[in-house]
Amino acid sequence: MISVRTLVISEYGAYVYVKKNMLVIKKGDKKVEISPSEVDEILITVSCSISTSALSLALTHGISVMFLNSRETPWGILLPSIVTETVKTKKAQYEAIVVRKDNRYGEEIISSKIYNQSVHLKYWARVTGTKNDYKELLDKDEPAAARVYWQNISQLLPKDIGFDGRDVDGTDQFNMALNYSYAILYNTIFKYLVIAGLDPYLGFIHKDRPGNESLVYDFSEMFKPYIDFLLVRALRSGFRLKVKGGLIEENSRGDLAKLIRKGMEENVKEESDHNPKTLIQAIRAHAVKLASSIREGKEYRGFKLVM
Repeated sequence: MISVRTLVISEYGAYVYVKKNMLVIKKGDKKVEISPSEVDEILITVSCSISTSALSLALTHGISVMFLNSRETPWGILLPSIVTETVKTKKAQYEAIVVRKDNRYGEEIISSKIYNQSVHLKYWARVTGTKNDYKELLDKDEPAAARVYWQNISQLLPKDIGFDGRDVDGTDQFNMALNYSYAILYNTIFKYLVIAGLDPYLGFIHKDRPGNESLVYDFSEMFKPYIDFLLVRALRSGFRLKVKGGLIEENSRGDLAKLIRKGMEENVKEESDHNPKTLIQAIRAHAVKLASSIREGKEYRGFKLVM
């Protein structure tokens, strides 16, 4: 249930409330108390519930709360109130997307995504001593690059995983792990985009629909290849999820969240930036960079991995 700084509430019937300024998770006769100072974020599924006092305590301590649907993808998020350059930044964002229809930012994000997918495959070609199609990705558009990328990823995974391509509705371990891990990534990105003053619902690439966190999904594309790497590395090292009824079991969810959060706190190398930083720090830095670029109408250079 507890994973590094991430509190995952997913066991059916679990209830979160407050007692003496502590978060209490109750399931049947079992209770676990956690200090809010030990938590950065809470992920809670539709099969659980949380009191308004627990939400208030979480937000007061700067804890974000993300709600996940039955497929364990996000459908809502609560963030603490933060003072930012929101008005100026959002005005510039609306003008760039709605008025000027500026495609520069979206194109840079997709270019960075494909570059990072190639870097990821190149890493495994070097480590395993086998050939793959990492060079081929750089000459393709996004859909074609994605097909080549996932085909190569399937060759890297142990056969018992049963992965034969990316499918958000897939019931194999890897597809379910991707969905769950991306939800953690979305939560982190949502938080830092809002802090930077950007509207997370107005994107350059993904379509704007009511409640659709378009910019979150856009921005996440650059960082997903590193999340993919964390999962491939873990599965190749023997990590496995327990799945029942097409869902990841409670203990496995906690293990997966711990794995991803720990991986996001590892240092990553970035092209043209020699300062070591964690993936979370890179996300925060690039949210600020994107907001600044949009406000000033300047070019944005996306996140590009070095592995």
